[in-house]
Amino acid sequence: MSRDLLVKRSILFFLACLYCFLSSSSLLAGEYIDSAHGSSTAGVFRPVIGDAPPQGFGYSRGNCAHCHEQHASIGGSEPVPTTGGASSYELFANNFDTTQKTIPYTESDNFCFYCHNNPTSAQLVVNNDYSQNFGCAPQGPTTIMSAMNQRSYHNLYDVWNFSKDKFSWFTTYSNPCDACHNPHLAKRNWANAKDPAYSAISKPTDHFALWGTTETMDSSYNTKYEPPYCSSSLLNREPNASIDAATGRANTPDYVDFCITCHTTTNTIFSTSLNRNLTAINWDSNGDKHGLRLMDGSVSTKAPYAPNSSGTDFVLSCLDCHEAHGSQNVMLMRRRANGSDLTSTIATFDTKNWGLICLKCHKDDAAAGVGPSNYWEYVHHLVSDAPYFEQGPCVTCHTRGDGFPIDCQECHTHSGTPTKADTRGAGIGTYRIPF
Repeated sequence: MSRDLLVKRSILFFLACLYCFLSSSSLLAGEYIDSAHGSSTAGVFRPVIGDAPPQGFGYSRGNCAHCHEQHASIGGSEPVPTTGGASSYELFANNFDTTQKTIPYTESDNFCFYCHNNPTSAQLVVNNDYSQNFGCAPQGPTTIMSAMNQRSYHNLYDVWNFSKDKFSWFTTYSNPCDACHNPHLAKRNWANAKDPAYSAISKPTDHFALWGTTETMDSSYNTKYEPPYCSSSLLNREPNASIDAATGRANTPDYVDFCITCHTTTNTIFSTSLNRNLTAINWDSNGDKHGLRLMDGSVSTKAPYAPNSSGTDFVLSCLDCHEAHGSQNVMLMRRRANGSDLTSTIATFDTKNWGLICLKCHKDDAAAGVGPSNYWEYVHHLVSDAPYFEQGPCVTCHTRGDGFPIDCQECHTHSGTPTKADTRGAGIGTYRIPF
């Protein structure tokens, strides 16, 4: 290659970089410009970069330089060098502290927290939890970092540790948030909660495309998916008070297919927080009754899951019951489900309060008119084809001797197999694999 040609190519490359960093607001429409971070009206904006001189450098909102510094640090000192360079991906701070294995998280633990945090040193970004933004709940945590600094959370170290060995595009220098989000594509779904085209997620096996824009619960399951109620009036549906069930299912991304990319029966995911492997999720026809497994008994469920013209077998979305980032309840259980708030927290794994989330959709004794709330004698013993139609010997299941009801999770899991061995004697009734 001639020296003149090399010089010309170098100049063109320099001009292209300069154009990107100094003129992002005038770039032709593209994927990044259409993203939440690249928006010229609501995108990334770090004051030391964007404020007018002399306080800042006058870079436009959404410019790449608000996150990436092409030469060295603009505000403050360059991050401590690592084996990947001064800072991975030329970010203005370290991407992820792999030594931080549990909460509490601080801003410096994760690059994303420099904005998705309050207070923040860069740009405050409000992100309400799923229960509020899509499920009509009252105010909860307002940022991603505050959501994750709750009782249960998607452990960032575990996500990073699992992803670096699982997905070819994910490196040891990647941010764990990237496993579910592509920061150059993600859109402001919270501001457009009823439009799946504004997806914020990318499937880990298809990182360079948004997920849920066309892959909805409607396209995957049609009327087998009943969106939960949203407002306490029970006159609208999730997400975000969609006008009816058809609209709700069309507005809901297929979170099942998204979540089981990782949470499958073939993947082993170790939880540092719990110090054990997570329970495998089986949403197939031989697995969970919240999935495709057919019901095999009386329907003791509340609307909208009571029998209707579509039949009595329904498929739930994972986010009908779980938060994506963190929760005040164990196992990321939502604080609101199917149109009403939980009356208390599920603070431990060994608690009867598990029933508080179950009774949002299932009939407890109070709903059946035979006893108090969060008691479950009706569905286990009194309904016409109850699995335990004879009330004894009680100690087979009620082994702890501290009263009734027992904890739901002693028998019910998402794996399609019970957590409690079936040790009952003959004549107790047909054992049903827990939902």
